[in-house]
Formats: sequence, structure tokens, C-alpha cells
Amino acid sequence: MSVVVRPAADADIQQIVRVDSPLEIKLSRRVSVQNAVGQGECFVALDDRILVGYGIMNHGFFGCGFVSLVYVDPAHRRRGVGSRLFDEFESRCRSSRIFTSTNPSNLPMHRFLASRCYTLSGVVQDIDEGDPEMFIARDWDSIFDRAETQK
Repeated sequence: MSVVVRPAADADIQQIVRVDSPLEIKLSRRVSVQNAVGQGECFVALDDRILVGYGIMNHGFFGCGFVSLVYVDPAHRRRGVGSRLFDEFESRCRSSRIFTSTNPSNLPMHRFLASRCYTLSGVVQDIDEGDPEMFIARDWDSIFDRAETQK
């Protein structure tokens, strides 16, 4: 699989909706995606020109990079799509740390983030009933350390 990541364009929104079927139901999420595309904060992952995932990152979280959403088509998971999206986010991050969040129940995401040297930064209760939001971060030192070990 040769995944290419690029900034999303307005023409990609329909494909994003097709890949992320819950998005069709959640109008607020669709509006978030449209806004992120318009602001240059949404990126798509393509395999052979077919959209297989997307993500959103901005610097509105206390001035730090924040990956607010990553979605990979279930048929393309565990094939490096999420890694390529995070590679793009990390390379574009303008702050000393990059954050994301997930719930304790999302074990695959926890394993993925741990493999990329992300560590727990804090927990917020009462966003999703009974499933707190865990904020997870990676600092530039660990990003550079990882890049050096991959050379």
C-alpha cells in the first residue's frame, strides 16, 4: 500500500462522508469537517487515488498542535494509513508539543499512540457519560528521537 496524504479540498467532502458513514448522521461533524477543509486543517489519505481516511489538526489547543479527529475506513485499518496521517500532522506541527484525545474504551487508538511515543497528559470527565476523554501528548524531543532511530 502506498498511501499519499494531502490537504483536503472541497471536492473531497463527499468522499469523506462516504468513508465516514456516521458523519452522514451527525450534521455537526460534517460542518466541522467542512470548516476544517476551508481552513486548511483537514487532510485526506489516499490509496491509489481512493480516499481511505482523513484527519483534522489545528493549533487552537492552547497554541499547541491538536489532532481533533482521525478516521480510517475499517477496510483499510492496520495498513499504515493512520501512521501516514500522524506523520503529516507531526511534520506540520508548529508547537513544541502535539496533542490528541481519545476515550479509555478505544484500545486500538491507545496502542497506536503508545507505539508513537505519546503519553497521557490529562483526563476530562463528563464529555461522554461513563467514558472520560484522555488527552495524550508527544513532545518534539520524542518526535526527533524517533526520527533519528528510523534513519
